[in-house]
Amino acid sequence: MSASTAEIVLNTKTLRWSHPDQFDDTLDVAQVCDEKMDNNKQKQIQDEIINLAANYPANRKKNNNKLFKCLASLISLSGGDKTSAISELKKGPIDISNSIAGINECWARNIRDDFRILCLGIENNNHRLWNDYAEAYKGAVIELVCREESDSPWRIAKPVEYVKEKELFLTAKDWAVAMSLETSAAAYYIIEKCCLRKAKDNEHKWFEQNEWRIPSFCRHYETGKVSDYGVNPNDFSAVYFGHKMDSETQDNLLSLLVGELGHVSAFRCELDSSQNISFRKLK
Repeated sequence: MSASTAEIVLNTKTLRWSHPDQFDDTLDVAQVCDEKMDNNKQKQIQDEIINLAANYPANRKKNNNKLFKCLASLISLSGGDKTSAISELKKGPIDISNSIAGINECWARNIRDDFRILCLGIENNNHRLWNDYAEAYKGAVIELVCREESDSPWRIAKPVEYVKEKELFLTAKDWAVAMSLETSAAAYYIIEKCCLRKAKDNEHKWFEQNEWRIPSFCRHYETGKVSDYGVNPNDFSAVYFGHKMDSETQDNLLSLLVGELGHVSAFRCELDSSQNISFRKLK
């Protein structure tokens, strides 16, 4: 992050979770689920739903999705001849348009504008991140620790999956899983799938960021596209200053590592002739 953002984070002990509209990549997160779905993909989804229904354990918690429950019941009635039942079901069309429409409506009405994402990295020596987000080494990296006894949200962070642009949105199997759930649960399932996929394009090379994310939601009273959530001071572990940060800015940030943040270590980034990053401890 920039030095000015680092000052805000350390002063307020908050981190910013943002709506994808604020991201620097327009293909980052799907703003709609799948408006244009051809017959071939619908058939693939139908077959995947039937496969899921065939393997649905009888002892699993009751599923209230009508379509999925009906398919599972039909297959179970076949007794030991499940293969024939599955084959027959796949021959005929199953109307999934209402399920698709319901999930899309839930996404647009209750989900799309309200979810927020915290973007994290797992490397403090990633040149791409230092250049793109830390003012070309004039900024800082703030390190968070995942304490075992803590309920810190970064413990549930997951890595971004970098995929081809055509695979960016939901696959047939994703849709099938979503349609095996109730509408609200399906929408939440889709959020994670959309939030954790990013196009692996050769121009921007986003995969070099090696990013991890945590999806969440804004609070009911919030407006706008960002949400600032508090951080337990004990979750701050270290601050790394870029090698181009001026001494006055560095001293100002160092002065904030007192009181609740007195345990936080501080390091200065250094680059050798081969551009390898190392860190010199300051505190």
